[in-house]
Amino acid sequence: MARSQPDNLTFPSSRPPALLLPAVVLWGIVVAAVVVFMWMQSDLGASGGNLYLIPWSILAGVAILAVPAYIFYKSQFDLFHPLIFGVWSYIFPAFVLGGLILAFGLSNPYFLTLIDYPQYHIPYSLFLVVLGYFSVVVGFYLPFNAYIVRRTENLIPDLNWDPEDLWLPGFVLMMIGIGFNILGFLQGLLGYQRIDETGIFDGLLFFLAVIFLIGNMLLWLVVFQAKDKSGPYYLVLTVLVLMVPLKMALQGNRGSLLGSAIPIALAFWYSGRRLKLQHSFVFGVVLFFATSIGIVYGTTFRMIKGSEQRMDTGDYVGQVVETIDYISRTDTVKLFDESTAVLFARIDNLSSLAVLVANYEQLEPYEASYGLKDNIYNDLVTSLVPRFLWPDKPSTSDPRAFGDLYFNYGENSFAITPFGDLLRNFGLPGVVLGMVLVGFYLRMIYSILIETERPRIWKKMAFFPLLIVISYESFYATYFPSFVRTVFVIIISLLIIKFLAPRRSLPE
Repeated sequence: MARSQPDNLTFPSSRPPALLLPAVVLWGIVVAAVVVFMWMQSDLGASGGNLYLIPWSILAGVAILAVPAYIFYKSQFDLFHPLIFGVWSYIFPAFVLGGLILAFGLSNPYFLTLIDYPQYHIPYSLFLVVLGYFSVVVGFYLPFNAYIVRRTENLIPDLNWDPEDLWLPGFVLMMIGIGFNILGFLQGLLGYQRIDETGIFDGLLFFLAVIFLIGNMLLWLVVFQAKDKSGPYYLVLTVLVLMVPLKMALQGNRGSLLGSAIPIALAFWYSGRRLKLQHSFVFGVVLFFATSIGIVYGTTFRMIKGSEQRMDTGDYVGQVVETIDYISRTDTVKLFDESTAVLFARIDNLSSLAVLVANYEQLEPYEASYGLKDNIYNDLVTSLVPRFLWPDKPSTSDPRAFGDLYFNYGENSFAITPFGDLLRNFGLPGVVLGMVLVGFYLRMIYSILIETERPRIWKKMAFFPLLIVISYESFYATYFPSFVRTVFVIIISLLIIKFLAPRRSLPE
């Protein structure tokens, strides 16, 4: 018998305009509080800061926020709309707030000395970000997108499952993903450690670990959409909640807790539930605490471990225990001061982009010796060949090599950004064209998986890993290889789901 599509799988395509005023007020209070806090923490009277950046940062912020504001005004606001998600998850904090942090002298990295004319190169870097983001917007709204979406969507199988059919497949996917993550951890690929030489199967193993994200995403969607809250519901919910602190503890990553909170928020958002003001408030509080706790734990863990040198599993777990013990014994004020300084330095990615903008022309002759020359083209050509078939495949887009050449320090990964990577490879026209392609890609996945007339739970599951392929912190060169590998993992996951879950007939 045909089973109709559950009502709670329908995507709410619009949000009530009445939420605009309280949302604006809430964000205004938050931004005002941040600015006042920055002002109080900075020693402007003694240092003078970099106050010339304040108007540039404000102008960039207004320009960037104009797009989400317009989408909201058109009653189509979606927290995970690609043009909005990129703004609140990275672009606005990293570059607009980052510019204010630099202006108030709250971040003073050593590599600012590598910028010959900061009064020119830092504002120009802000212009580059705004230009790149607006190019994404143009690519998103290209007039022929709708035609391509219709043709592409017809090629995708219409797999239809009810939430209650997906407990077992989701749990199996997550367990498989945990297995690959454990293997990657033992190999030194995951966690706060790194290997000296890349193995022939390391790239494959790293991306197969994405199955955990897919299974986790699917189970959270089921949790928020399931009507039958019986034994499987509470068992899976318990496991999902336990995974959040466990993942943070082992990764030793400052953003791990925040990275776990975002998929949960996405699952709630796309569960068909009506957005209320208290949900916005709770989401903001969760993001704040996830960021704060992640910064405290990640900073302390890295301080205690000392370096990314690989160590035995037992010793690594011992570092986790020692970190928790140190945090429990240390004065709260001291932890706050240490973590605040790290938070400001971590948010500010404008300064690292400015180093690239100021030096890419002078350093271009040396890039070949660091494996960075034409990295976008090289990655595009070589990415489809697995390393186990081509053991001597050249390594490109190495963040350590980038740090060594541009920052004179190869033991850290600095923010490259797609804007900077495109500028290095193709100049300013390349930034425009490259980011237009990004906008086109984001339009395709959003229209096919979210705005579709045939909403399915698996499409929402697939949307998030495809969305985060576009990282505004990494090399542009990684986008296409990451997309191909992510699609491969999603196809494997769908085959597993299809094998384990009954297929429901579509309504006539």
